[in-house]
Amino acid sequence: MRRRSASPSLLPTPPVLTRIRAGFPVEHFQTIRRRKDGSLVEISLSVSPIRTPSGRIIGASKIARDITQQKKTERALRTSERLASVGRLAATIAHEINNPLEAVTNLVYLAKEEADGGDLRDYLVAAEEELSRISHLTKQTLGFYRDTKEAATIRIGPMLGPLIAVFAGRARNKAVEIRTEIASDPEVYAVAGEMRQLITNLLSNSIDAVSRTGRIRMRVSAATEWSGRRRSGVRLTVADSGVGIPPEIRSRLFEPFFTTKKDVGTGLGLWVCKGIVERHHGSIRVKSSTRSGHSWTVFTVFLPSKQEELLTEDFRLAV
Repeated sequence: MRRRSASPSLLPTPPVLTRIRAGFPVEHFQTIRRRKDGSLVEISLSVSPIRTPSGRIIGASKIARDITQQKKTERALRTSERLASVGRLAATIAHEINNPLEAVTNLVYLAKEEADGGDLRDYLVAAEEELSRISHLTKQTLGFYRDTKEAATIRIGPMLGPLIAVFAGRARNKAVEIRTEIASDPEVYAVAGEMRQLITNLLSNSIDAVSRTGRIRMRVSAATEWSGRRRSGVRLTVADSGVGIPPEIRSRLFEPFFTTKKDVGTGLGLWVCKGIVERHHGSIRVKSSTRSGHSWTVFTVFLPSKQEELLTEDFRLAV
């Protein structure tokens, strides 16, 4: 059978050809093809057999329609529906754990009051702080109050030590070395709880990414914005010696439900990080290498300083 095709990239696939040879048309066959510039395009193919007056099949007539935007819209809708479902589920779980959480918090408080001091009291104080964080997250999930009311002048540096201590067990089990460097630590106007959540997600991802005896470096420094208004602020860098992230999936890292972890992870951590950074008028970037023996990944977060944010607020009021 003679094929009438303007581009080799749009040639019908073997199953389609089999159906055409049998004399049946193929309607709306969806597939992915490559453009001349190398980029991929999603198309819908309709292929019909071409017959002679005697009925013999001598070729195929093909119509290709670009459905890339349609597919993007469909994926966005599915993502929105999944996020709504996750939101309802999270609210239900938060409601169910709130009462036992309060009971455990009260028990830890009573145990702390009875403790004579020393390491036991320190452990109970640390447990109380972590329970307070969990309670904060459940209330936030249930919508009891909005975090934006708690924005204040803070520094990122002092948060690193306590959060690293929370992951000490995981890091020790993998013999992971975590080092911090506070080059300089300008003030930022931010929600402390969201900053802790941001750091926690990035650090947790790095621990998951590295193999045994891996290395993680966390650095806080004064910085200037990469582009745009060139605002001054603080830069948080989390670098690890993990396997790296392949180039073809880096653009999807901040999409909800996208994850490179097969057994763990919801695919929401980096999406949450991006949302937190954007709410604080900052930016987040990722660089990575998968080169064997020299692989690494670096996440860099820029947050504008308190002074820059106040100037932005004043400008908005002025206009």
